[in-house]
Amino acid sequence: MAQQASSIHALGDITVKAGSVLEMRSISDFELVYFPSGTNTRYQNARGLFLLNTPGFVFTCPGEPHEYRFDPHVPTRHLFIHFESPFFREAMRSQTGAAALPADWKPLEGACLVPTLMKQLLMLVHAKPERWRMRADAILACVIEEWMALGKAADDSGQQLPVPLQLAVDYMEQQLGRQVNIEEIAAKSGWTHEHFTRVFTRTFGISPQQSLIERRLRRAEQLLIREEWTIKRVALEVGFTDEHYFSRMFKRSRGLSATEFRKRFADPKYRHLSVVDDVEGPYPKNRHFVVLDPMSD
Repeated sequence: MAQQASSIHALGDITVKAGSVLEMRSISDFELVYFPSGTNTRYQNARGLFLLNTPGFVFTCPGEPHEYRFDPHVPTRHLFIHFESPFFREAMRSQTGAAALPADWKPLEGACLVPTLMKQLLMLVHAKPERWRMRADAILACVIEEWMALGKAADDSGQQLPVPLQLAVDYMEQQLGRQVNIEEIAAKSGWTHEHFTRVFTRTFGISPQQSLIERRLRRAEQLLIREEWTIKRVALEVGFTDEHYFSRMFKRSRGLSATEFRKRFADPKYRHLSVVDDVEGPYPKNRHFVVLDPMSD
């Protein structure tokens, strides 16, 4: 069976800057990459050049040269899993078994649990509850089976926010770089300020004002890590007109100053990543989770 003894090596949910390139490389394990949105990203291996212009999955085998040229105009988000699979290893060694290997590029069609399962894996590996490693490998087995059996049923839409609330949240994210109040955001929903606040708080567990501040600080974190701007410019870019107020809010929330945060967490390998906004997400974005030791649960 496809899931026999499969095990996770690493995984993540990454958004790269427009125009990023992952030069020709080969890897030592298998990789499944999910692209939730169609873009002008291109994936190339010895069998051809694939335009990833619809949501779907890229599968790469060990030792296979390949490269990614990400969309030149917009940031590209992708979720990935590096894993080991005796089933696929055996298929690679056998001429007849090679037909069992999935396609290099498989568009998302119909109902598919894989995106949800991949996010569940990220939540699990991030939180590391009791027996997390065993549970993660069990979910990986489900990922492999569901991905190989993509059907033609209705697309997996998941639980959606009410349209008025989604409109307001989208507007909030678009306005992080300027002064905006909750009344203005609520107006985008078409609801009264009071009703909007009640629904927002019930849905996300925090008030709109708290969410707005947290979104600004989350964006500031990413700018501090990935840009060489002054603290004053970072503050302005995330909607704080007063640098000192921004610094106080940042330290109160994060436990260290913006300068200390930058010194501690800035790393050259993150310079190609794009800023993402997902305050309510259950696991951190733009982070690699490494899972190598089977006894680490």
